[in-house]
Amino acid sequence: MTIKKGYRICKKCTKNRALRFFTPKGYTCATCRKGSGRKLARSTHLQQTYNISLAEYESILNFQAGKCAICFGVRNGSYDVDHDHKLERQLIAEGRENLEARRMSVRGLLCRRCNRRLLPSCLDTPAILEQAIEYLNHPPAEEVLNVIQG
Repeated sequence: MTIKKGYRICKKCTKNRALRFFTPKGYTCATCRKGSGRKLARSTHLQQTYNISLAEYESILNFQAGKCAICFGVRNGSYDVDHDHKLERQLIAEGRENLEARRMSVRGLLCRRCNRRLLPSCLDTPAILEQAIEYLNHPPAEEVLNVIQG
């Protein structure tokens, strides 16, 4: 294979890339370096925040078939690690270490919408979600308006 002047083959992805993608003495292109940096950052975040490894995160995601555990949506990016704050506080009160308590309170992986909007708005209370289901299935205004029209 002939390499044009001003190009180099990346050792990781084996693509023939322009020299501007490489550091002066580097043999891995910027795209590959950035990808491995993101993975390392994600791994560090999971370990320091939830005391789970990237492999455990990926196992949970595989168990959930690569989807959000609530809406079953498939996302391009990563999923949020959902954990039970009440259980975490209870475990800490019982004398567990913070990271151990957080690890034990992990419930699953959720998309941002479910983890940052749906669950906080229902206060993590199943009864509120059940009431919402009942409301959606039998809206009260529909009943009242049918009586008025009929």
